[in-house]
Amino acid sequence: MDSSILAGVSQTDFNPKHAVSWLEKQPEELQLWEVIFNELLLCAEKPRQSSGNACVKLYGFVEQCSKSAQPSLRHFAFAESTALRLFEFFMEWNEQDSHRSMRLVLDFLTYFISNNPTPGVGLSVKATILNSTISTITQQSSRPSVKSAMTALDHFIQKKQVFLFDALETYRRIHGLPSDEDVLWDTFVAKIFAWMELHYICAIAGKLLVSIFTTSWYEDRDVKHQPDTWHKFIYKGLQMNIDYLEPIKHYIFVPLFKTDRTGSLAYLTHLSSLQRLTSKDSNGWDLNSMLWLAMLEAGKKVGVIGEPGRGPEQNAESASQLRADILERVLCHDSHEARSSAFSILVASPSTTKPYTEEALELLKQHLPSFHEDPDPKMRYDVLGHSRNMIKRIQNTIESLRREEERLSKKVNKSGQSKAALELPTEDGKISQTEKRQKDVLAALRNTLRQHEEFVYWYVGFLKSELAPTASYQRHITALKAMVFIVKPATPQGNNASGPSELRNLLIDTTWFRCVLDLIVDPFDDVRETAALLVMSLPPENGDSKLQGQMDKLERTLIEELRNFCTKADELARRTARADHSDGAARSFELLFRWNTNSEERIHIPFEVLSSLEAKLASAENDLANAVLQAPVHGSFASLRYIWGSLSSIKFSETDIKTLAELQDRAIACCQRIWQTVRHVLCDDSPEGHLPEELEEVEGLDTKDLLSYSFRAIHESSNLMRVIASNARYNHGHGLLAPSKENFEAIGSLTFDELSNLRHRGAFTTVSQTFTSCCQLVKYFPGHPNSDSSLLDEWYQGALNCIHTQASTTRRSAGIPALIVSILSSNADRPSFEDVIRNLQEIGCRPALVSETDGSNLPQVHALNCIKDIFKSSYLSTKAEPYLTDCLQLAANSLKSEIWAIRNCGLLLLRSLIDCLFGTSESKTSIEAGWDGRTVKIPYHKFKTLPALLVNLLEMGQQSSGVLIGTQTAESVFPALDIIRRAGPPEAFHDKLYDMIAWYLGSRIWHVREIAARTLCSFLLRPGWLGRVADLFTSSGTSANKLHGALLTLKFLLERLTEVMPDQLSDSDIRSTCLLLTELPLSNHSIITCSEAKAVYIEIVSFLTRLNRIRNTLATDLATEPWNILQSRVLDLCNQSIKDTTPSALLDIRLGNAAIEHVLLQPHIGPDELERILTTALKNDINVACSLLEDMSSVMPQSYEEQEGLIRTYIATILVTDANEPRAIPLNQVSTLLHRFLCDASGAGLRYLPTEETITVLCTDLQQKPLNPSLAAAIIRFSGIELAVFSRAEGIPRDEQERRLRAWGTMIRDAGIAHMTFDSRMAAVNALSSFVASVALSNTFTPENAPDPAHLPWLMALYDAILDDDDEIRAAAASAAAPLLSYQSLVPVEASRRLLRWLSTTYGSVDEFRAYVACRMTANHVSPALTSFLSPNHEEDNNSSSNITPTTKLLQGWTSAGTQLERAMRPDDALFAVEEQNLYFDELVEACRWRDVFSSLVPNPLTSSPEVVATLKDWTLAGLEAVKRLAGANPHDGALGWTSKPDVFAICGWILTCGAALAKVGDADALEALDRFRDAAWETELHGLLCKLYEDVLGA
Repeated sequence: MDSSILAGVSQTDFNPKHAVSWLEKQPEELQLWEVIFNELLLCAEKPRQSSGNACVKLYGFVEQCSKSAQPSLRHFAFAESTALRLFEFFMEWNEQDSHRSMRLVLDFLTYFISNNPTPGVGLSVKATILNSTISTITQQSSRPSVKSAMTALDHFIQKKQVFLFDALETYRRIHGLPSDEDVLWDTFVAKIFAWMELHYICAIAGKLLVSIFTTSWYEDRDVKHQPDTWHKFIYKGLQMNIDYLEPIKHYIFVPLFKTDRTGSLAYLTHLSSLQRLTSKDSNGWDLNSMLWLAMLEAGKKVGVIGEPGRGPEQNAESASQLRADILERVLCHDSHEARSSAFSILVASPSTTKPYTEEALELLKQHLPSFHEDPDPKMRYDVLGHSRNMIKRIQNTIESLRREEERLSKKVNKSGQSKAALELPTEDGKISQTEKRQKDVLAALRNTLRQHEEFVYWYVGFLKSELAPTASYQRHITALKAMVFIVKPATPQGNNASGPSELRNLLIDTTWFRCVLDLIVDPFDDVRETAALLVMSLPPENGDSKLQGQMDKLERTLIEELRNFCTKADELARRTARADHSDGAARSFELLFRWNTNSEERIHIPFEVLSSLEAKLASAENDLANAVLQAPVHGSFASLRYIWGSLSSIKFSETDIKTLAELQDRAIACCQRIWQTVRHVLCDDSPEGHLPEELEEVEGLDTKDLLSYSFRAIHESSNLMRVIASNARYNHGHGLLAPSKENFEAIGSLTFDELSNLRHRGAFTTVSQTFTSCCQLVKYFPGHPNSDSSLLDEWYQGALNCIHTQASTTRRSAGIPALIVSILSSNADRPSFEDVIRNLQEIGCRPALVSETDGSNLPQVHALNCIKDIFKSSYLSTKAEPYLTDCLQLAANSLKSEIWAIRNCGLLLLRSLIDCLFGTSESKTSIEAGWDGRTVKIPYHKFKTLPALLVNLLEMGQQSSGVLIGTQTAESVFPALDIIRRAGPPEAFHDKLYDMIAWYLGSRIWHVREIAARTLCSFLLRPGWLGRVADLFTSSGTSANKLHGALLTLKFLLERLTEVMPDQLSDSDIRSTCLLLTELPLSNHSIITCSEAKAVYIEIVSFLTRLNRIRNTLATDLATEPWNILQSRVLDLCNQSIKDTTPSALLDIRLGNAAIEHVLLQPHIGPDELERILTTALKNDINVACSLLEDMSSVMPQSYEEQEGLIRTYIATILVTDANEPRAIPLNQVSTLLHRFLCDASGAGLRYLPTEETITVLCTDLQQKPLNPSLAAAIIRFSGIELAVFSRAEGIPRDEQERRLRAWGTMIRDAGIAHMTFDSRMAAVNALSSFVASVALSNTFTPENAPDPAHLPWLMALYDAILDDDDEIRAAAASAAAPLLSYQSLVPVEASRRLLRWLSTTYGSVDEFRAYVACRMTANHVSPALTSFLSPNHEEDNNSSSNITPTTKLLQGWTSAGTQLERAMRPDDALFAVEEQNLYFDELVEACRWRDVFSSLVPNPLTSSPEVVATLKDWTLAGLEAVKRLAGANPHDGALGWTSKPDVFAICGWILTCGAALAKVGDADALEALDRFRDAAWETELHGLLCKLYEDVLGA
């Protein structure tokens, strides 16, 4: 029995209760409980997979011992050593391999402390645990068990074994802090927040923080942190890192709502009062707003926050109500994060069957379109995630409501029948009351169901409209991916009678099918892929019952429609040879293959494609030029590749396998033939510009066409071979298609040949992927048992032969590194990884002399590049890590070579190895900043030879001599310095490295001195840095270079200390630094003679002065002495008496900056001194003057008086020079300052505006002098200021004001046209912003003032700017429109809608605006003559046409719809399509917007604006006839039909939109013409989205 119990401890059937019963019978002196405890502990200290339930048995054993009747067992269970061993076990293993049973250990420790028969032991254990956990959490202990420590501390707090005051007191004692509770809590919570940076600690850190927030401080008093204190902690935590917002939301806010609902609601109320997101006078996306939205989202998800718009009685289960108007303001805010959070709040719900409110559905309808077209991909990704939840909730809600409606209907009907049968008059009142209540509930339920069904109908229509040819990429891809959730849901809905879903039944029809097919040839790859996926998701038999029913009316089947589409797509790809068209055609053949249910017809499809390919190849072999122009092959290769992907998953009969084997042989042969045809193009050393002599005279053929044909052919043929080879893992006996050994060897040999000869980088990138697949699949084709070599051996020997024989005309090695990496990726025993890399190292270290080689045959270059690619490979870098230091040494040795190519490859290898050391995830900012003085970023103990290698590299730079001294120093020193600068110095070599790097401060190469100075900062980030800097100054002696390097070190050190260790930069340190700088010119004359050193010296003084000012230190003498030393040069740039320094632009810039900064910060020094400095700089060096002017913007005076003086200085600078740049920079600054004056709501800034005379003088000067693009943009920017100033002037005639307004509006419109430069368009928007701010403050557009039509040109230009192609310009334009739209910060798409609504409300009755509406509806953007208001001839031109009104001008010269259609129908077969200037603008959406404006005009334009209506009507009726004629000439539209062209679709959309608008306002002719058009549209199968434009008017 003895041995069986002890032997069975590690067995799964071990029973702790039986073991304790047995122990009670054993002699105490044996202490067998210790044996069992140790064995159980050993079993539990294993990974979860092997430990099983050992932790449960451990807990059970100790617990049973604690309850044993035998004192010795109880004593063991309650012994301090037992508890501490269990705690140590938990701390170690919960961190590494936590699982649920680990909590049992904490449960026992809780029991141990509270029930210990010796209370002192329990208190001692508690104190030890508390001390250990707090030390670990607050980083006082080096123990890496933070997660376990937080889990344990939270557990004991929850079990009330530890109270918060005890934890706080322990923290204070450990860190030796003063007894200030507020400070203690702030620092303690901050240290917990800091761990949220690690994703695996986020959850437990949040749980611990929630416990701290909601648990009582003391055992005997109920004192807790209040919600305002929560906010203080959370706000500071978010301040530490903005990325903590998501963890805060998920791991703090959600548990808070569940733990303390009352406190959470109070906190939410507190946040609502702090957030400024919904206020009118603020742009408001700050930390408080972030937390408010995150809290709302968390509350909505747990059901505490109710649906927007739902009444209190409907939100009985919710504790707080969300106002729809507040949510609406956030949904259209210009912050992406705010809008995403608001959308999540709108959609989120704890239940997937909870109905949306009417207000919520309206908000979704209003804002979903703007979310779909958002340019930010992250935003669209978030929206798609929320849309998936919305679709699921909508579907489930409708099903739930229908079931409930059916149940209640039966109940009401049954109740009515019962009443009629019983006829109990005494209970009539009670029954009728109950019946009325039931009917009210039923009516409300039916109303809710109707609202959801209407929303579903709207949503499906919206998604279809997003597939229009004119829609942007963003709308296409977002709508398609949303449709995937509908057509191909993640979880099957089951085989219910109603079909897959309500949404799917509504979505899939002929219009949807045609739109999706069109997008299979879209220019964007992910759009093509998603569109093909949607079609592929339809059942292959009949696609869809509803869709097939609609196709039956057209007398075609779905498979016929798809076959027709394939024919069109293939012809389109043949004509254009574009990659997108060819890929789309290829995908269409795959769809045709998958949809075809007839086995023979299905197999016939790839044979048809292959036959066509062979014919094209024959043509290319006979006449390559003709094939390039007429018969591209990449589409056929792509078709076979996609079809082969489908073939791979299908089981075939033996007969079919033999047939397909023939197909496979022919396909591989085609790949071999195309390689032989184009190899001479792609294997040329410069393929990008290569055109063989025999093809030079061919008309229409250039290098671009030939290279595109060749590259794409090899690219697609290689992809095809990869798909064929990937089937090697299948077995022929299973009926799956697989390549034979001969096929596989042919593919491998061909890809090897391609990879070893190609020079086109894009081509060998693709081929290398295929060769890698072959190497990894070679194991399925083992060599002959009697043969020692395999395919891998052959390929490896071939790669070595390439390394030794292939010419190396540059530092690159073409496909050789890819050969080696691919062979190693096979993970084979032969050749082994060690053999390959050792062989490469041996080749790479061979000496090479310039005298012995002409540089064309350098195997060292290829070997070094191979090693570099091995370390860059994510698959191989881990295996290569043991060889990293050896390769570092190899790279270092290569830097000594005489041959540049070897040195360069060694440097590239070194860079790759550095990336392996640091990883590639570090941000650019962090890389540039360097080490932060805390944790060393490289495990030097792991790479023991690395420090010695760094020393070797630095010594190599010191020993360089001769002509290579400069290049060798840079090439060898930079990598070593970069490693130390980023990682921190190794302690073992700290002093030696410091001295060596300090030596480089005296290098004659500026950049070496700079990098050495930055690297020395890594050594000086510690107390006592000032003394070591002083030593550097002293050791510089008479060396100007050494002094310059020492000053650079001080400069970079001060900047870095300010960022990462501000505590090391005290006031006394600053004072001592200033004293050191003061004495430096006295001890070292180089500061006077060396211009570079003096420039850095001035930078340091300026930095200290700014730092001193920021800190508001009372000791204002800190920078006085340095300023006094510099004053003779700083404040008098004209002083040329000092001749001991050589001229230096850098020094002049630093002196000028210091002088200007000093002048701007000294109020008693007037603007005249500043003007004198700038004037002197302009005379001496224009580049210096430009630099000074650019830097002046960073030091901005606060008062209006000082800013006014600065404006006068800028204007004077503009007037004294003819150069362009020194005028453009100050003119932009003048515009910026005056814009602030104009935007001052108090009006105080207006008093400091320049006079009209000053503005006139400035404008005259700008006109008379030459311009460049930057100055022209600055003038456009200033024009808004100019007009704002003149519009406020008194005495200007109204006609003159109107002339200026119209001319300025025309100029701004021209500057903002899509083909203008970004600078010009942005300048126009900024000018508009200034003028709009001025107009808004002058109350020009108040209801009591009649609208002035002269403002319309610039208002239309502002509207166009909000629709610009560039995100930045759209955002700036939306911000510029804010004063007209209640000063709300709006996302551009919402700003454009509201501005259009504002225009309609303000100018709806003005004929000129109605003419603009007509122009926009027909895309005839005609406006008055494009004459700049600065033109001297403008007035004369204006007088000559004064009898023509602006309205008449707008309606003249329209381009007829027929002419527009004729232009749009011209075929474009160019290889590369010309991209539109504005891809954001959607012609059809705009037409519909302006149609709605036209329909809403009051009074009716039909009677009140006959001129406008007549012009619009003539254009529309002629357009309808033109479309009918075009439809008659093209009787079958369909997929890829004539309306699939975006330009044609847009013009047809304009015509039909205008017709519908005229019919809607009562024009009988338009209504009749539309009715006739509908019949023709049905006969010719016109695009369904176009037909949708007039269906509502005609009642279809």
